[in-house]
Order: sequence, then C-alpha cells, then structure tokens
Amino acid sequence: MRARLAALAEELWLFLFAWIPTVIGVGARLVAWRPLFRHCGRARFGQSLTLQGCRNISLADGVRIGKGCHLYARTGALEMDENAALNVNVVVDADGGHIRMGAHVTVGPGTVIRAANHNFDRTDVPIMFQGHEYGEITIEDDVWIAANCTVTPGVRIGRGAVVGAGAVVTKDVEPYTVVGGVPARPLRKRGVHERAGTPPDA
Repeated sequence: MRARLAALAEELWLFLFAWIPTVIGVGARLVAWRPLFRHCGRARFGQSLTLQGCRNISLADGVRIGKGCHLYARTGALEMDENAALNVNVVVDADGGHIRMGAHVTVGPGTVIRAANHNFDRTDVPIMFQGHEYGEITIEDDVWIAANCTVTPGVRIGRGAVVGAGAVVTKDVEPYTVVGGVPARPLRKRGVHERAGTPPDA
C-alpha cells in the first residue's frame, strides 16, 4: 500500500510540471523533478514525458529527453551517461532489467529500447498473464540509433556503431559497425577511409 501511494505521489508531481512549454518548463522540470531520481545532473526534459520508477533512473550532465518520451525502471535500472540524447517519442523501458546508455549516444524518434520480453511458452494461459523475462541492454559511447528502431533484451551495441532506421536489433553489434534491416545485420564498417589513409572522395 505504501509503495502504491508513493508511486501515485510521484506521478502527480511529474504531471504538474510535464505540460509547461518553452524554456520556463525546461527549467521548472529540472528543479522540480531532480530529487525524484537516483541521480540527476543538468538534464533537459521535454514536454509530455511519461516517467516511472525515477528512483531507479540515473541521468548524467547534458542528458536530453525529447517531447513525448517514455522512461520506465519500475524494479530495474536505467542509466544514461553524459550528453546522451533521446529524440521525440522514444520508449526506454528497463522494467525489471537493466539498460545502460553510454556518453554521446543519439537515439532517433520513435525508437523502442526494452529490456523485457513476454513469456509465451504455455498455450493454456493467455500471454498477458505469463509474466516477463528480463535482460540487460548496453549501448556503448558514441552510438547513433536512427528513427523507429527496436532494441531487444540481451544486446550490446558497441562503441561508435550506427543502427539504420527501422532496424530490429536482436544480437550484439560490433564497435564502429553500421547495421540495418529486420533483424539487423552488418552492412559495413565505419572509418574505413581513415584506417586506409585514403580520403573519402578519392
């Protein structure tokens, strides 16, 4: 009962400041919401956010969360390092798992990053009642995830990787690798010209 009341109080406090527009709203949200988080540096919160489990969320300096994003960490953990940025309408759902997003990560609009999957082995019980299986997602520094991607549990996206628009990432991505498709597959390596000593226009 006490936990439910605390969650309700958090939700009400978040709602009071979620709608305020312009830079006034950005400043008001940082001041009002900062104490709710496990850690919160100088982050920038857009309008109309949905946040749950703030006590399990850590945000470093320079983190930017765009309008309409959803962040969940009810019993898990969500960490965003310096200057990580979410565009509009991004869902980052740690639920009971763990999501770590490195520094200078950029996530495009409409992307879903979720550290949980439904259990569905039994056929005599509706899937919605079979619970979830939780995992970890690690997104290393300087990764760009383009628009409308999906990142599933148990995945590590290596430093400097690029995930093309609409891709579904179900396996690890090597550092400095460009992937795309459903499921996502390697397309090429970044930095080939630099390593070969050849200018890009040659």
